[in-house]
Amino acid sequence: MATSGWIEDRWLTKRPNPETGKRERTALYKKCLRYRVAGIPGVRKRSFATLDEAKEWKTKAILTTKKKEFIDDRDGAILLGDYIRDEWWPKRTDPVNTATTMRSKIFNHIVDTSLGRTPMNVIGDTHLMEWKRELAGRGLAASTLEVIWNHLSSVFKSAVGKRIAKNPCREADKGVRPAGAGHTKARAWSRAEAEAIRAAMPSRYQIVADLGMRAGMRQAETFGFSPDDIDRDLMVLHLRRQLLWENSTRPYFKLPKGDKERDIPLSPGLLKQLDEYLVAYPPVVVTLPWKGPGNHNRPNATVQVLATSAHRNRIHPSTFNQRVMKPALAAAGLIAPREDGASWEPSREMMHHRWRHTYASVQLGAGEDVISISHWMGHASPDITLKIYAHFMPDRGMRGRTAVDNWLDPGAGAAVRPAAPDLWAVEPLAFTESTSMSPPAKRNLESVEVYVQGARYARGPWTVGAMLTAAGLPEGEIRTEPDDNPDRALASALVWVKEYAAVHGMAVRRAENLNDQVADPLRPFQALGRFLLVPHEGVM
Repeated sequence: MATSGWIEDRWLTKRPNPETGKRERTALYKKCLRYRVAGIPGVRKRSFATLDEAKEWKTKAILTTKKKEFIDDRDGAILLGDYIRDEWWPKRTDPVNTATTMRSKIFNHIVDTSLGRTPMNVIGDTHLMEWKRELAGRGLAASTLEVIWNHLSSVFKSAVGKRIAKNPCREADKGVRPAGAGHTKARAWSRAEAEAIRAAMPSRYQIVADLGMRAGMRQAETFGFSPDDIDRDLMVLHLRRQLLWENSTRPYFKLPKGDKERDIPLSPGLLKQLDEYLVAYPPVVVTLPWKGPGNHNRPNATVQVLATSAHRNRIHPSTFNQRVMKPALAAAGLIAPREDGASWEPSREMMHHRWRHTYASVQLGAGEDVISISHWMGHASPDITLKIYAHFMPDRGMRGRTAVDNWLDPGAGAAVRPAAPDLWAVEPLAFTESTSMSPPAKRNLESVEVYVQGARYARGPWTVGAMLTAAGLPEGEIRTEPDDNPDRALASALVWVKEYAAVHGMAVRRAENLNDQVADPLRPFQALGRFLLVPHEGVM
């Protein structure tokens, strides 16, 4: 079988002259590179000056093509800046407010640099170090450089396998990568700090701090919140939008981050503050464009906005930060006062997001479960909540220290509580599957433990998740009807897991009710269980 691909001699005819017996010169003689590799499926023709070069490239091209690893280095010769400008950026679909800031960083600090004028397939550690020095000369902060580096890595990643073989940012030596500002733990305000900052804010704007600290709202969510979204019957806040600014000049409404609405528990203290605020500062009706999904596909939304400026206008985040938040931080002694004509000292870690950190720290300190807090804060998954706020859980391990002692010697610990009811005998609640259960396929039909955790708030429905490890992420969730009995929530989960197991040739052999481990005050709001799944024939 003939090997794919061949080498053409472009200077001489393929066959000799019948009369002379010699190959004759073609019209291309000494006008182009002599040897051309052709005929390799999916590979463009390529010419070389010498036969050895052509043979070497042909062999390499055939081997890498068979492995599906062939990359034509001519494709990688495109300048980095041209690739970003003509191919990478036009394909992006970022939200408007994100795209504006992102474009500024990428075009100013990547495209418009020596690196942007360099072919992609030659960029390595030396080029990256030179580029870093160039940006450092522009006075960029280490944290900003780290963000730009991540953007650059995303650009290279998009070209891997098509124009370049590897991402030079990922392959870079440790010393080449930016040190950044370091990953510090999220900090919460102390009670004294929170009270001092809020007291220093004009009364009109204190509600922004209240919604951040007492409901965990993001700043744009507080600016878009409406009193119409206060549910006094269920004692929840329905978070339905945020107020953003395109290019810092054109305001618009959009669904909260992640393009999803959410409900947040409403405390009596926050409800009192909201009612007092509404009396002092009536809401303002605002009509703005609506971008993205939601709003029943209508182009505009008319909303009674709760928080407005002294002129009863929409609040601009930059103006708020400079004229309200930073002066309050200075008045509380947390940053230096600003001198006339000078700028405020950097205080990014002390801005609105710290109200959210405070909310999370208080909830975790009170024993709320991570799944519920993740929902309330609008995180994409509980994993994000744990990653940011795990250090706010000071009691981690405390129950574990005495668990075995109490098990071996119940009299050594607290009074023994009654055993939790048998879940097989408990009447389940009606439920709907909000997220289908989809753990990975089980290996060799071995037994599998499923950990179940449920939570509810405001006497509402239960959300119950199933996990493959005690501290893992939910592999699926159900939502039940409201009920104060956590045992019924677990019984509902048992029905759900049984249905899943049956489909996969398994069955529930053991269903442990761990609700007796939940503190009495939390029992109406938390549920814990553990199920053992085994191959169907292993069920007794």
